Amino acid sequence: MTSEKSAVSDGTQHPDEGHQQQAGPQEIRDAFDALESDLSRLEVAVREFEGAPRDELESDGEQDTRIRPTRDEFETAAGRLQDLLAELNGGHGAINSHSGGTITPLDPEPAAINLDDIAHALSNLCRFTGHGKRVHSVARHAVHVSHEVEARGGSLSAQRWGLLHDASEAYLADVPAPVKQTLPGYMHAELRLQRVVRDAFGIDLAIEDERLVDAADSAIGRAELAAYFPQCEFTAPVLEYPRADLDQDTDAMSLFLSRAEALGL
Repeated sequence: MTSEKSAVSDGTQHPDEGHQQQAGPQEIRDAFDALESDLSRLEVAVREFEGAPRDELESDGEQDTRIRPTRDEFETAAGRLQDLLAELNGGHGAINSHSGGTITPLDPEPAAINLDDIAHALSNLCRFTGHGKRVHSVARHAVHVSHEVEARGGSLSAQRWGLLHDASEAYLADVPAPVKQTLPGYMHAELRLQRVVRDAFGIDLAIEDERLVDAADSAIGRAELAAYFPQCEFTAPVLEYPRADLDQDTDAMSLFLSRAEALGL
C-alpha cells in the first residue's frame, strides 16, 4: 500500500499522495457497519457468560474458545477501518528507525525489520509503563523469556520467538494489557507485525511452541511483578531459569544482541 515516502517536520514520513487511491465515503460507512455488526456479535457472546464465575472460564479456556472467533472478526474489521482512514490521509505513514531506515508500522514489510532496531528500541522501552521500582526494559524481559523457554525444553524456534515475541513493540510501543485488550485496531496491528517479524527471521512455530512461549512469558511477568512491585506483595513463581541467572552487568541492548547471536538470528 505504501510508496515513496517524504520526511515531515515531526520525524514521520508519509506516502506520496499522488500514488494513493482515496477511499470513498461509502467504503468508510461500510467499514463502520462491519464494526458495528461484529461488536453486536461479540456482545452476545460475552453476555452468554455473564453469570459464570470468571475463574472457571479462564481455567478451562471456554471463554476464549467461544469469544475468540468473533473477537478476531472485530479486530479484522478494525484493521480495515484503519486502512481506510489512512487512505484519507494519503496512506499509512512511516517512522524513522535507529538504523537510519524507515518502517510503516501499520503496513510493514519483512525487509524493513532490523534486529539492531528491535534491540535498540526494546532496550529503551520500560516494562509496566514505568511504574516498577526501577527501570526494567522489554529487551531484558525478552532475553529472560528466551532462556526460560530453553530451560523448559523448548525448540530453537520457540527460543527465538521467546526473544522476539515483543518485537512488535519496537515499532508500536508498549500498551498496558488492560488497555490493549480494548483496542482492536492495536491488536490487529500487533498481530500483523508479529507475523511480519516471523517472516523476516524465518521463524516457523508449532502450536506447542507458541503455548510454551506464552507460558514462559506469563511466568516471567509474574516474577517481574514480585520483584519490581514489592509493595504489592505478589507471589513469585518458581522459574526454570531464575532471574538471578540473568546477566545483570551487561546493558540490555548488548544482552539482547548476544542472545540473538547465540540463537543464530
